[in-house]
Amino acid sequence: MKILVLSSYTGDQRSKPPNPITRADLCPAHYERRVEELTDYGVPAGKMFLGPYACPIRAGLRKIREHEQLKSQIEINHYFPTTCYRVDLQEDLVHEDDKIVPFDIEPRSGSYDETDISGRVQALIERYDLVFSLLKEYDFLPLECMFESLYKKVTLIFLVAKSWKPADGWKRSVLKSRCVFVHQVRHIDGVSNYNYQGAVFRKLCEVARCEGFEVFEQVKQDPQSLIEIIQSSP
Repeated sequence: MKILVLSSYTGDQRSKPPNPITRADLCPAHYERRVEELTDYGVPAGKMFLGPYACPIRAGLRKIREHEQLKSQIEINHYFPTTCYRVDLQEDLVHEDDKIVPFDIEPRSGSYDETDISGRVQALIERYDLVFSLLKEYDFLPLECMFESLYKKVTLIFLVAKSWKPADGWKRSVLKSRCVFVHQVRHIDGVSNYNYQGAVFRKLCEVARCEGFEVFEQVKQDPQSLIEIIQSSP
């Protein structure tokens, strides 16, 4: 089974130069030069971000990859739906192993409308059997229509917060059955208001490490079973 994990750029950054990229540097006249200036501060994207959101995601991935049997049954990759801040300045979507440079820019929802990111994310998703979206709301919303178009092609599972703006609209959305509201597992050890998505994904990987590949197959067949699976685990 090929599994894709999508997450957002968020949290403290491991590499902290005194002059990270700012929004003013994003204009063509500055951007390439600024990336080159910061190349020595580059860190793989999968290791750049710290904190309660990013660290559990890495821990979950590690639990799958370090398990010999699971590793032979599952190919799991972690991507970020962006091309920004790559040390090599390439325009591919950022894989966890691609180095990025530090930045200090607040996310701006809706910016995908001005790029080809949506099409690239779709092409990426279509290569996988099971996709977990751990995206923050600002990254999810610009891609929502694209996700809907892939609903019947790929099993998409969205770990989302009940407080998200589109939550009520999902009562009519085809994505409703794929949205797992992670606030339901607040009582589970290690899950807090600040790390729902990452901690729930980590917990699922822990269960799979103990119980085997069938855990992911069960979630693929019934996304809503994810909550029950992690709630019933020790």
